[in-house]
Amino acid sequence: MLELDKTTKYKKLTDVEHALLRPGRYIGSVKPHTAVTWVVDVDPADALDWYNKPPKMVKRELTWNPGLIKLFDEIISNSVDFSKRPEGKHLDTIKVELNKNTGEMSVHDNGGIPVEMVGTYKEYVPTLVFGYLRSGSNFDDTEDTDGTGQNGEGATLTNIFSSKFTVETCDSKKRFKQTWTNNMRQKSSQQIIDIEDRGYTKITWLPDYDHLGAKLDDGNYAKLVKRVYDVAGCNPKLKIFLNGHRIKIASFNDYVKLYTETFEYDEAEDWQVAVAKSDEGFKQISFVNATETAIGGTHIDYVVDQIIDKLREHFKTKYKIKDLKPSEIKQHIHLFINARIIKPRYDSQTKENLITEPKEYKTAYKVSDKMIARLLKSDIIESVLTWVEAKAKAIEIMELKRLNKDADKANPRRILKLEDASLAGKKPEECYLFICEGDSASKAIISGRDPKTMGSLALKGKPLNANSVEVKKLADNEEFFNIIAAMGLKIGEQVKARKHLRYAHLVITSDADQDGGHIAGLMVSNIHKFWPELFDLGVVHRFFTPIIRVWLKGKKEPVAFETEQDYEAWLVKPGHADSVKNFKYYKGLGTSTPEDFKGYLSDVNKHLVKIELDVDAGDGKLINLVFGKEEGSTDRRKDWLAISEDPIFEEDDV
Repeated sequence: MLELDKTTKYKKLTDVEHALLRPGRYIGSVKPHTAVTWVVDVDPADALDWYNKPPKMVKRELTWNPGLIKLFDEIISNSVDFSKRPEGKHLDTIKVELNKNTGEMSVHDNGGIPVEMVGTYKEYVPTLVFGYLRSGSNFDDTEDTDGTGQNGEGATLTNIFSSKFTVETCDSKKRFKQTWTNNMRQKSSQQIIDIEDRGYTKITWLPDYDHLGAKLDDGNYAKLVKRVYDVAGCNPKLKIFLNGHRIKIASFNDYVKLYTETFEYDEAEDWQVAVAKSDEGFKQISFVNATETAIGGTHIDYVVDQIIDKLREHFKTKYKIKDLKPSEIKQHIHLFINARIIKPRYDSQTKENLITEPKEYKTAYKVSDKMIARLLKSDIIESVLTWVEAKAKAIEIMELKRLNKDADKANPRRILKLEDASLAGKKPEECYLFICEGDSASKAIISGRDPKTMGSLALKGKPLNANSVEVKKLADNEEFFNIIAAMGLKIGEQVKARKHLRYAHLVITSDADQDGGHIAGLMVSNIHKFWPELFDLGVVHRFFTPIIRVWLKGKKEPVAFETEQDYEAWLVKPGHADSVKNFKYYKGLGTSTPEDFKGYLSDVNKHLVKIELDVDAGDGKLINLVFGKEEGSTDRRKDWLAISEDPIFEEDDV
């Protein structure tokens, strides 16, 4: 452990001392971290399982040491970086060994570090690179590199946090070997021999598990194996081995298949992008130059913004959804990115969050039209539409709960244009509420009603169509509110029995013409949307009065006909025409006199037709067809009107 001078509060630390005292500054947290994370779906206790079955990525709760994983990443990233340089173009193989028994790790590649003296520092290159912080070949900012190194600290940090760290390399002319111990405080002499051999580099180290507060347990082992798979998936041209077994991933496309079989894939020269549906909010798995950017960064926004812009336009034009926010689409996307970026910059040594601006990438990605075309046919679209519908319903519930609250407070006897029955709410089974088409019909009902059991509510024209207007507009509609308050209904609450209402009979009172039929249809549609059980309970009726009344010779009481067809059929029968003394045609409810209404209402049930819905026969679907606003309903409605023998209204009325 690091010991400091306790006689003063002022400290002067060496590079090694500072790194060991403040590991978070260099390698991230060294405290155990527990979370649900992606791992290869085998039991890490049995190493052979990693190779004997086709791998898949699964989410599993795991505990690991982030700092320990970062130290491994620094070494394997060095090999990957070197393979991308002109001098390392022959490097095509990386071999990783993880010894669970001893805790030792090694990374071997067929590259090779120059075994030569750097005259300025009088140190051999391997010693300079691995034995000193802020050293290496990453400080020429004029060079366009696509490696991960930027500060000259990575591999040296692994040395500092190791009990033992050995570098062995051959540049095909000389072989070099050197070992550091005790957190890089002691080093052996350099072993250099002349030899003609193939180039290679092998780094072997034993992490200082005591200082890190870790061990090579199942959690850390699983994260290390996952990282080896990441490297293989991002670098398909490299042959990656783990504990002697080849990890065969032919492309980044195949790597994505480890996570899901359902995704859309696109690639450019330096970018590979895959998009899948997410049911858990926005998720991303991304790599910059083979380094995992677990937090994300500018490259995520660079890609996802392009995709969302295209999808958002689609929702606007095809589905008429104009208020869909980019963030609301983004939450349905699981994004995979493997990007090559020149001289990437991160917000910390852990390299989890890219901060390089897109204009400085020196590579580019533009989402292809083919990719967008495939995404428009993917389940992401359906997922967004389902979410939009759920959001609309949530807003609807909120608005309608407000309506319920206001209706609870309302005094029905103060509702304008409502003539309330005195027994309403007290003896609902005896009470009838007549919903009238205009003031004249309401006055007619009032003139002939029983004020104890019959109420009348006049409408100002046609009711709103609850299936085609915004919920807020419906909730703010005075007439819709009045009907709810007068009947004792509540949105979202099922009526279990007629006795729970103020009126057990809701009577639609409109003329028997096209307009009257449309009003009745709208009322039925609105009731079906919010309280379909009222039909089963026998609450909903339509009020019919005679269209024609005929006075016969020698008889006081007229004969009433509710349709012209009935009258004409009666008239052609033998002797009927000769018996007619007089007749009257009633154009609408307003044609009937108060005396007429007294007669109608004295035997009210004779003039009521109970409206019933046969769900099995498709009545509910027909209502949705006629009054709905879903995509394609207009065309289907026109087709229905075209074949209907006697439609009660025309398309323009809907």
